Amino acid sequence: MVPPPLCTLPPGPGPPRFVCYCEGEGGGPGERGGFNLCVTDAAELWSTCFTPDRLAALQARFGLSAAEDIALRFRAACEQQAVTLTLQEDRASLTLSGGPSALELDLSKVPGPEAASRLQTLMLGLAERVCSLERQLAAAAAEETATSPRKSTWQAGPHLFLPDPDPQRGGPGPGVKRRCPGESLINPGFKSKKPASGVDFDDP
Repeated sequence: MVPPPLCTLPPGPGPPRFVCYCEGEGGGPGERGGFNLCVTDAAELWSTCFTPDRLAALQARFGLSAAEDIALRFRAACEQQAVTLTLQEDRASLTLSGGPSALELDLSKVPGPEAASRLQTLMLGLAERVCSLERQLAAAAAEETATSPRKSTWQAGPHLFLPDPDPQRGGPGPGVKRRCPGESLINPGFKSKKPASGVDFDDP
């Protein structure tokens, strides 16, 4: 299911001051009163007041066929950062650009008790949406961990490079120099002055 569209205002890298969202038919949290567009700063709430007659007049004015068309226009404007808000005392004006023609909507300030109830519904809906996204991210991370090959521990450790043994003689490899017969053990490279003599068993 595609989540209901919403955006923060003003658009851009700066800190947001308002949340603009859909409510009711074709939108999201709170099915009261049919479809409406709302703006809040988390303390106060402004909302369109669409009755069936007003909604029909709006559809005829902008060539819209159903309330879902307004939700689609709002979603497209949010994605393109083409939503503009103008505040005036107890009223607000919302402009959705990015379509064939700009869609201008008037919003009225919602009284305190009703605003508190609708903002509570919004907050709980957003919390549920965040939890759902976190579960999806955790499931995706677990799946990636399960399918990725594990690295062998020996690949990360240090390697000791030893000379390879001579495959034909079974002795040390080319890095080890052999001692020639008669070569001095103390001074390699020099031959002993006196050749080694063996034991004569026939000497009386």
